[in-house]
Amino acid sequence: MKDLIIVLVSTFIASLFFGLSLSAPKRSLFVASMFGLIGYFVYLVVNKNTGNEYSAAFLGTLAACFPAEIFARLIKTPATVIIFISVIPLVPGLMLYQTMLCFAQNDYAKGSYQIIRTLIYSGAMAIAITISTMLGKQLLAPLFKRINDKKLRNKG
Repeated sequence: MKDLIIVLVSTFIASLFFGLSLSAPKRSLFVASMFGLIGYFVYLVVNKNTGNEYSAAFLGTLAACFPAEIFARLIKTPATVIIFISVIPLVPGLMLYQTMLCFAQNDYAKGSYQIIRTLIYSGAMAIAITISTMLGKQLLAPLFKRINDKKLRNKG
């Protein structure tokens, strides 16, 4: 349990500092980092319970991106800014490193396996980001438009 808390706090801090390095709007940093923490927590739980890192990557990315879409509309910020910050803990950097190391050491069989593994993992993330963006545009945009229209009518 103690190790999990350390991992999650580290995840939050990594997302926060990544957001700072992007010069993201200050009002989005804390929440976007929390979405990164939530996404990574979902990844850990799904990966532990199923043993499938691809479905864990998909569900973790979805858990980080869909709330990011909602929050971006609430604070009127481009969703990509918040999504970049929230998915950074899930990016397969170690997998990419292992792939390049295998090829550098002329272990082409293992390198081929690693690159396919990395591509499937990245593809699962890309599909989750696409689905959350599509859901945001199809479901949330009309909802927020109605809310804004009601606000304008009440003012006028």
